[in-house]
Amino acid sequence: MTRRNMSGEIYRTLFHRISTWVYPPGQRLTEQEISDEFKVSRSPVREALNMLVEASLIDKMEHKGYAVRHVDSREINELYDTRLVLELAVIDIVCTNGMDESVRCNLAQRWQQLYDALPSMAEQAVLEDERFHEILAEAAQNRVMQRMLKDIDQQIHFVRLSDITDPERLKTTCLDHLAILDAIGRRDREAAASSIQRNIEWGKERVDTAIKEALVHAHCIT
Repeated sequence: MTRRNMSGEIYRTLFHRISTWVYPPGQRLTEQEISDEFKVSRSPVREALNMLVEASLIDKMEHKGYAVRHVDSREINELYDTRLVLELAVIDIVCTNGMDESVRCNLAQRWQQLYDALPSMAEQAVLEDERFHEILAEAAQNRVMQRMLKDIDQQIHFVRLSDITDPERLKTTCLDHLAILDAIGRRDREAAASSIQRNIEWGKERVDTAIKEALVHAHCIT
């Protein structure tokens, strides 16, 4: 395995541990410990850790290694506000320029299948939801927006873990996504914007609860 592939694998593993609070806020991370665990040199480990720093998931401390960032509820709420601005811009572009009909129909079919299968798809809901919004951003063909939304997704991932796996919220998510896609198909900017705003604000309302649940989870597994 190349160094790039190894650093990517380490990044994904550490990202999962951080986003699920296996590594709670304040958890210390050192290059040596991670190198020993993955049985690799420090170079790919350092690359993975720098990627986590860039994603605002950990902090680098001078001469002290790294630590998982402490959660700031105000910052998380601000991320949701920023995400809303970006996604409304995405909707505006997509409703103006249109979306590949085969992509839109396939996405609608997928979310109808997920809705019909409720609640059995709960475990995969978070990734499905993130992918839904990524596809909309891709349809807008604005790479800067795509990168910004992906960065935000990484930082609010733990909120989604608490939010979208709730059965009623899951049902609402499916219906919101189907409404968004229907409105895009009709080029109804107002209806699409209303649905996506409701969808995002639902998540924002769960921030404080998600933080509390994550803290409880972290306490139970430490």
